[in-house]
Amino acid sequence: MATAGSILLTGAPALAEPPVASGDDISPCETGEGNSQALTARDWAGDFIGLDEAHRFNKGKTAEGDPVTIAVIDSGVSADREDLFGTRIKSGWDAWDPDSDGSCDAYFHGTAVAGIAAGAPQGEQFVGVAPDADILPLRAFKGDEGADESSSDLVAELIDYAVEQGADVINVSIALPDTEALKTAVANAVAANVVIVAATGNENLYMDDPAVVEDPEKAKFYPANYPEVIAVGAHNQDGNFYLQTNYGENLDLIAPGQNVVVPLPGGGWLVQEGTSFATPYVAGAAALLKAEFGDEASPAWIEHRLTTTALHPPNDFNIYQGYGVLNVGKAVSTPLAQGEDVTATSFADDPADDGSSAEPEAEPSSIGAIDVDYDPLAFEKAVAWSSVGGAIVLITLVLVLRTIIPKGRKRGWRPGSRKPEKTVPSKELEGAA
Repeated sequence: MATAGSILLTGAPALAEPPVASGDDISPCETGEGNSQALTARDWAGDFIGLDEAHRFNKGKTAEGDPVTIAVIDSGVSADREDLFGTRIKSGWDAWDPDSDGSCDAYFHGTAVAGIAAGAPQGEQFVGVAPDADILPLRAFKGDEGADESSSDLVAELIDYAVEQGADVINVSIALPDTEALKTAVANAVAANVVIVAATGNENLYMDDPAVVEDPEKAKFYPANYPEVIAVGAHNQDGNFYLQTNYGENLDLIAPGQNVVVPLPGGGWLVQEGTSFATPYVAGAAALLKAEFGDEASPAWIEHRLTTTALHPPNDFNIYQGYGVLNVGKAVSTPLAQGEDVTATSFADDPADDGSSAEPEAEPSSIGAIDVDYDPLAFEKAVAWSSVGGAIVLITLVLVLRTIIPKGRKRGWRPGSRKPEKTVPSKELEGAA
């Protein structure tokens, strides 16, 4: 898939390895058990986004049988969850423990994200979006310690490292301040044909509000707010906008992010919410597109494919729902249009350029849900029912003809005649009692 070292084509310096904490900052990774629950019911999110339909076409491997690689920049990914990942966790990097390769998660967040993006089937209850894909774990944080510019610069180095290690898709379920290093790393990754998918964050902030952008304590919604990144918000089981989602002109999609079932590092499951968990649904979808349409499929084309196949809100776009609800079934199953170029490098124009949505038109609580009453197999079912209807008509016609034809032959195909029914005289009726 993506060639290690291809980032050098952009002129960026080669990165030997990301930094490692030292002294008191070292945090040996010990997998915690957490308050886990058993997985007893089928996860709603996979059905909602049409995952069964997508898996009829691809599960994360190319036509040659090579798995795509999803880099997860997060809190690590637990290799103890062999039921989810088997041997598909590659040797990554841990910025907090020099003895770890990123395959340990002392928090839970990274394992949860990786499970959504690429977890193996768990009976009928759960399956990740790209269950055949490899995972490259890159541990950027230890827990919920917040984010500052140094965190942004660390993530920038991990993005560079992911590209060098051959990642095809990078999931960043972290909302960070804007820094030059982060912006450059994103640009270099996209130039190397690597897709970056990121969470907008959960503060219910308008990301284009100058007062927010200029406040360093609030403006923590990067890399999602860069135009070349696929920015993801969240929705619930009804397709309603998750009210904590940061929103704005660069929001591309919303995906399941409330009451979603996620795996824990030490075993078991937990119900969670937030844009962090919506993002890997889209990262997994991007991985399926890379696998189905080839390594040459560009970040710009993948963003376009995901946004055009989404379940659109009224007027196709708004700042709260982006281009709508992720529909991975349609994204993967829709054939390429004649002349469609999967290597296109031009990202969609900012929808605010025409002034149509430069300012919020309504509070998020008043935004109506997208009509998500769709069936990924609707076309196939329509064809099947049409076939059944046609068969019924044909059978009825055959039965009628089986009755008519013998009678016609018997009469020599002469028109039939019917004797009039005998009429009872009225006087006979008068005596009836």
